[in-house]
Amino acid sequence: MVWVPSWLNWYKKPEYRDIKEYSNAVVAGKRPLSPDGRGRTHIPARLRLERVLENKTCSPMSLYDFYMYLKYIEFSPENLEFYVWYRNYVENYRRQQAAEKDTSSLNSATESTASLTKTAAEQFSTDPEIAETLARITEMISTQAMCAGDVCKPTFDLPKAPAIAKSTTNSSGPRAVTSTLNLVDPTSGRRAELNAVIKTFLRPGAEKELNIPPAMRDTALNELQNSTDPAHLKPIADHIYLLLRNCSHRNFVRLGVSNGTFETLCVATGLGIALTIAGVLCVLLRAFTPHIGAHSRFDVFAAWPMWWLGLSLILSGMRGSCFFLLLFTRRQPLPWERFDDSASIISQRSGVVRALSRLMIFDRKLRVKDAHLRRLQHRIVIQSLVFGAFFSCVGVCIFIFLPIWKETRH
Repeated sequence: MVWVPSWLNWYKKPEYRDIKEYSNAVVAGKRPLSPDGRGRTHIPARLRLERVLENKTCSPMSLYDFYMYLKYIEFSPENLEFYVWYRNYVENYRRQQAAEKDTSSLNSATESTASLTKTAAEQFSTDPEIAETLARITEMISTQAMCAGDVCKPTFDLPKAPAIAKSTTNSSGPRAVTSTLNLVDPTSGRRAELNAVIKTFLRPGAEKELNIPPAMRDTALNELQNSTDPAHLKPIADHIYLLLRNCSHRNFVRLGVSNGTFETLCVATGLGIALTIAGVLCVLLRAFTPHIGAHSRFDVFAAWPMWWLGLSLILSGMRGSCFFLLLFTRRQPLPWERFDDSASIISQRSGVVRALSRLMIFDRKLRVKDAHLRRLQHRIVIQSLVFGAFFSCVGVCIFIFLPIWKETRH
């Protein structure tokens, strides 16, 4: 097998996939929920979904960015919310099970556990539990998903023991959250939390109902009536994970690698097309004015720089990146980042002025914090320059041997 340098491994922008259509097709049985072949997704290994969920990526590819994309662009944040909660719940469940085994006092309370769980479930109001559970999920995604420079904190940094009256406050994230799920007993806390999740994500017509097969939902609801074991939720979690990987994440990477707005990409690609056409016109003018054979064939090399730069701009634009921004590892705000500026003066301007304000020369520039994304963007620059030079040389070879120059006329 021939070894190829990584910078020659051509990056191709992932194709867009509508998650609603894909999920509905899976639910209706029109297509299987297959792994979909990672080799065809064109997603770099350092930006794969597993790393995003473990918060090993930084802005603009962090877990928080992924959540904002799902919330404002794809309108499916419930998938990530449920999956983040599920991983948190599994970890807490395992730790509580280990703690219960080490506590001898639980042996005498085994017979009263079922009745205590039922009483606790009746004491906890479901609506407050829903609000608190959603706040905890938002906190896990937002406050722990922020990057400090190029170093990301782990997402699921959970307590080693069940929390009792735990209070968390963050000025930049959601409001302070006070957890009272385990005041009575870890089992009762799990039951109350699970009831809130069932009502929020699993019941038909729920506020954040998951788009999952009805049979899968019914099976899970039946098993969860008398158990808090996360194993009953694993089929749903696996289904949601594959939806995130096969649809949402690939669309997220497709946009995240694009460092410029649609307006900027149009201008940059248009400039590349104009330079390419200008190079062709330059060659034709030198070849046919004032007459055929009046100039040397080496005049073709005058068009080489125009073809090189023009094709480099086109190749970068085809993969959703602005060549000039890539040179300086800068980017413009991504679509989901602009929702924070909804009340700005720019958003109140007319359509033409607003479109002009989104051009690279007028728009604010941000630094790409994720080191792996920077390397990918550098690779796109190198590939665009190399292949632009190659096609320019091909163009020169095509024109230089035509019988329209002084040296080729007989």
